Amino acid sequence: MLLGDVLPAMAQDAAADGPPRESIGPFYDIDWSVGLRGSYASNTRTGGEPEAVIAPNVTFTRNGARDQTTLNGGGEFDIDPQGQVRTNNAAVGARLDYQLDELTTLSGKSDLSLTQLKPTDDSLPSGTMTAPLDFTASAQTSATHKFGRVDVTGTLRGERFIEGPTTLKDHSVVNNADQSYWEGEGELRVGYELSPLVTAFVDGTASYQKFDAASPGLGKFLNGKTTELRGGFSYALNSTMTAEVSAGRAWYDYDDTSITDVPGWVYDASVTFTPDETLSLSGDFTTSIGPSSDTAGDTDIDYTLTGSAKYQVNPWLALRGTAGWNRTDTVAAKETASGYSAGVGLDWQTARHVVWTADYLFEHDAPATAPANDTHTVTVGVTIKR
Repeated sequence: MLLGDVLPAMAQDAAADGPPRESIGPFYDIDWSVGLRGSYASNTRTGGEPEAVIAPNVTFTRNGARDQTTLNGGGEFDIDPQGQVRTNNAAVGARLDYQLDELTTLSGKSDLSLTQLKPTDDSLPSGTMTAPLDFTASAQTSATHKFGRVDVTGTLRGERFIEGPTTLKDHSVVNNADQSYWEGEGELRVGYELSPLVTAFVDGTASYQKFDAASPGLGKFLNGKTTELRGGFSYALNSTMTAEVSAGRAWYDYDDTSITDVPGWVYDASVTFTPDETLSLSGDFTTSIGPSSDTAGDTDIDYTLTGSAKYQVNPWLALRGTAGWNRTDTVAAKETASGYSAGVGLDWQTARHVVWTADYLFEHDAPATAPANDTHTVTVGVTIKR
């Protein structure tokens, strides 16, 4: 037998007897885009304001036999009429999902971000010249294991938040060290499969928050722990529809016994509906409890409702819509702040790598101790993508 006949036969036998291997084809993907946008915002309190935005983004994805790794980075950098550049947001992140076996899944993710509000934002002091630069670092790891019809998920999270100083127009500086904190959290969720589509679950969470400095208004640290216990149901119909609803009780217990601890009811719900490739709908409702951001020594209970819709008219045109509502109850002060928003937009692809966008957004903000104001924002732009 000739050598040319022996080698192919040996290779065929090795392929048949050896362990399964990943395909030789590409196992990773890189996507990038750069967006250029211009907007004009009209606010009942501050008047009109034009703005330009540069938004780069890059994502690396690797798909292995048992794992998927995603790395991403990007941001939005605003340029005002005076040519000043503001880091609206900039972030880098990584995520790893690993299928240990048929019953066990491991995952982990980490994120770093920088954000900075406009000097005219309602949450900042009057006369702000330069808004604080906020830094957030977070990491999370979780494991899920199935025991027959029971699945158990354990999650650990950690976060570091630093709020920089605020510079006022008179060149004085507001130190925001009392807003910076460390936070750690543990969560355990146990679910029981009632049917192939419906799962009942109980979710318990405990976290601790430690601030860098005492509250200036109280002279006391607002360190404390949050305990939350919820029960609910989840529903999953393949990739067409997923939904979840839960309710429970939460407590925020301050370390300083002179500050009143506050309990509250918490509710969470989410739904996504994708009946076909052209339509996508989603909605979320969340509740959180913690130290008040405006009233020293008080506690806020925040409610947030968001929704979005997207319709692909044809391969070149997509229509989008968003809506939101929020409410903050400051418990001891018996004050309520609220707001809502609604927006529409479209994506028009004129070439394989070019997408034009147009958006309109209306926002209504009603602070607890200040007059309400409305903002209308019109934005047009173009995105160059891979």
